[in-house]
Amino acid sequence: MVEVLDDPARVAVLTEALKSLLNDDTGAKDGQLAVRAAVVAVHSGTRSWSVGLARSGSSVLKPPTAHRGLVYSLTKTILAAAVLRLAARGVVELDAPVGRWLPELAARPVPVTLAQILAHRAGLPDYGGRDDYHWAVAAALEPWSDDEFLARCGVEGGPVGGFAYSNIGYLLLKRLLERAGGLPLADLLQAEVFRPLGLASATLPQERDDLASLLFGPSPQFPDRTVAERYHPGWVAHGVAAMTAADAARFVHGLSMPGYLPAELLVRMRDGLPVNAPMTGRPWVEPGYGLGLMVERDPLAGPYWGHSGGGPGVSAAAYHFPQDQPLSVAVLTVGEDVALAEWMAVEAAHRLR
Repeated sequence: MVEVLDDPARVAVLTEALKSLLNDDTGAKDGQLAVRAAVVAVHSGTRSWSVGLARSGSSVLKPPTAHRGLVYSLTKTILAAAVLRLAARGVVELDAPVGRWLPELAARPVPVTLAQILAHRAGLPDYGGRDDYHWAVAAALEPWSDDEFLARCGVEGGPVGGFAYSNIGYLLLKRLLERAGGLPLADLLQAEVFRPLGLASATLPQERDDLASLLFGPSPQFPDRTVAERYHPGWVAHGVAAMTAADAARFVHGLSMPGYLPAELLVRMRDGLPVNAPMTGRPWVEPGYGLGLMVERDPLAGPYWGHSGGGPGVSAAAYHFPQDQPLSVAVLTVGEDVALAEWMAVEAAHRLR
């Protein structure tokens, strides 16, 4: 790994391979616009390498690698890491009913555990497919409060034990963290995740004004204005982190470093059960989901784990590849294409191995 990063010719080959993926993006899926630029970061040991890429023939400049972007659902892994830190100290219990911390679930006939919520197996609903949600985001309305998210979506969903991706579940985890940790979420994540792992660029934006300096591409949701002008981070109900690609790579790498989490909790976190959901056009062969981690279970394609995320103007992917000399790769795309971000991350790891 060190030889690759120290060899300009090999780094140039890697860069060209990543740029080829960027140039091949058509933006034709689901009304997407073609991604115009990206930042890719690699972390291994104490070494980091980042590159900004721009689409050939585009008027867009290569984005500076120091630019920060919203990482959208990678924030779920950040929340999960904070939960496991509290579990390691005995503040919360992964396998006990969560009624003590989440009375919102008290009326459900089947109790659910913290581990089930983390793994999207608590039978909780999602708002991702709701028309009223997407209309309100596109109209640049003020975000719903936590109580309104819960009132509109409810806390009843599918059967407990089956996989059902749930942003509402992670909204409840946000509440649990604040109640059990005794701090506002932004302060708790600084204490449990950002500072311990050295993520100097990481913040939790709260208002539209907090987005002004962040990396965004165009979004079909806001055809006439920039994302930073129209979007509100509160539309990610569980909170949304912003950071550089380098810190996103450093984050997923740090999860596996000795001393951050007890070994038994790290094993549980990355021990993903099958998702059994279509992942068409994405690099996943046998996708699974652990405690806040997307996991490639196929022994030839993986293992690797981390999370992807997408929202207005940006897509993110950050994955840790443990084989041989462990390395982590993160990608921020200037535009909306989660599959492209994932393919770029997997391609970078493949080239470096």
